[in-house]
Amino acid sequence: MIRNNDIKMFGKPIQIKSHGCNHDDCMGMPIPPSVNIFVKVTNGCNAHCGFCSNSNVKSVSHFNISKLEDILSEAIYAGLTVNRLNITGGEPSLVPDRVKAILKMMETKDFKGIHVHLNTNGLTSQSQALMREERIDSTSVSLHHCDSNKLSDIYGITITDEALQFDGIDMMKVNASCNLIKGYVDSTIEAHRMMDFCIDKGFTRLGFVGLMPVNDYCKQRVVPLDVLHLDEISHCYFTESNNRGTDCKCSNYLYNKDAKVLDIYMRHYCNPQYCESSLLFDGECLRQGFFENNIIY
Repeated sequence: MIRNNDIKMFGKPIQIKSHGCNHDDCMGMPIPPSVNIFVKVTNGCNAHCGFCSNSNVKSVSHFNISKLEDILSEAIYAGLTVNRLNITGGEPSLVPDRVKAILKMMETKDFKGIHVHLNTNGLTSQSQALMREERIDSTSVSLHHCDSNKLSDIYGITITDEALQFDGIDMMKVNASCNLIKGYVDSTIEAHRMMDFCIDKGFTRLGFVGLMPVNDYCKQRVVPLDVLHLDEISHCYFTESNNRGTDCKCSNYLYNKDAKVLDIYMRHYCNPQYCESSLLFDGECLRQGFFENNIIY
């Protein structure tokens, strides 16, 4: 549930989530005024995924870190809780100095309590080096298959088996995010393979994510969540939510194998504008939602 209220940043009203998710209608209990801030450090990427929504986005040519500091200070001054600072791209590991400058800023007293989350493909030495940074509280790795050959096909670059070892990384902090793509992970059997792979690699959380309809590739290869039938997999148990709303579909499971537990979430944001309560900083401008308009600062 998104609402307009009296909360402003830089003199402009912003939208926030007013309620947490409920099991059926995404209208749960009221929550304190809070935002997620996404920081797009680059649009560049070392992969060439067909589902990527960055192809028509303005390039991030330079990054004003002082402006990001102003944004965080303004959010705190406005009485907002910053749930997460999400470092994203493109692929953030292409601009490691930019990311490290942000992490250094997040060590300061005012921002030390803010959770810092990294979104990365996690399959190169550069991206895995960022995952080892102490100030990174959690990481989402884009891992859309467990077979390196199929991953190479999805990414349009060569992915080696060595890239899937995640040496020296605290896997308790890492979440695997798997897009459901027709011809890849699109069935109960393939989902089960991903679950076993993630447990064997030490992941504790796995997300199965539906493609948003941002281009023809996504529209032609979308896989509905309901085709996975996770409840038919041995030792996989439904835990909460079963929302199948118009904009957001979600459910949650636990999977046990060899005394290890994998937390599984399933999400499909069918409407690209669903997350418009989030704030996006692209190095130059702060926006409401993920679009070229709606500039706040």
